[in-house]
Amino acid sequence: MRLGFLTGALAAGLAIAGLAALVIWVVTLITGSAGAWGVAPWLIPAVAALATIATYVAEVIVERDAESRKRETGEPWAYREDA
Repeated sequence: MRLGFLTGALAAGLAIAGLAALVIWVVTLITGSAGAWGVAPWLIPAVAALATIATYVAEVIVERDAESRKRETGEPWAYREDA
């Protein structure tokens, strides 16, 4: 399950990195200056890393909440990891 969460988080991080690069490119088109590309080497990886971490944490929280709700249905023995 954790590998699936990590894979999804990496995909989200890469998608957000692509969007960040697109935004920087649009800014260069609007301003007519290539100065915005000066921040790209640190901005794009930072945004991608933050998106990856945030997505992974959100997926783990949602999964824990779902497991908690399953246990509250009255059959906790049926949803234990070691069972």
